[in-house]
Amino acid sequence: MRFRALTAVSALTALALLGAVPTAQAAGPSAPAASGGTAFEKSIPDVAQAMDAARAEGAPSIADATQWRQVCFQAHSRSAGWTSTVCSDQPGFTGTEGHNDPIDRLRFWVNTVAAMDFNVQVHWANDGEGWEYHVPPGGSIELDNGNGNVVEAIHLRSTNEPMKAAAHVKNVGWKGTNLFAYDQWIGSIGENRWMEAFWIDI
Repeated sequence: MRFRALTAVSALTALALLGAVPTAQAAGPSAPAASGGTAFEKSIPDVAQAMDAARAEGAPSIADATQWRQVCFQAHSRSAGWTSTVCSDQPGFTGTEGHNDPIDRLRFWVNTVAAMDFNVQVHWANDGEGWEYHVPPGGSIELDNGNGNVVEAIHLRSTNEPMKAAAHVKNVGWKGTNLFAYDQWIGSIGENRWMEAFWIDI
């Protein structure tokens, strides 16, 4: 199986999106047999707008910096294309609901402030679990199976910030929990059901 991940962790991107110089960043694991592609920062104006709106509210003080931990996410639906970008401090979801349209690509961005530890892994239809990727503060990643398979589940893990999340699953609807957790899967595994939408709350 072949997985592809396009990562973008440049200082220029961080400056453009958040107006701050990122701290030193640890490199995430490399994807096997990675193929070509263009950096996706050039086509995400909605993410830039979301980050600018967050920045406009004012940077946090050191005392409440942990409240500024934020993850933004975007789903690519097979028929609808790239859907709404949503951040973890906003209501709503990315993807589609009630259109029987599977997610086949994902994007995640992590705010530079408060150094949130964020790790993500995808379970793909027919291919199973992909690699787990660490997305450092100020970093971003695009996950694409490379074989045309769709997303069935997403693994979300953090060592310093619990998350609550849910996924809209084919023929089932919304599946999730009201509990915040540091390590969780959303979606379905072993049921042959694709994911159509999801949200994350911090």
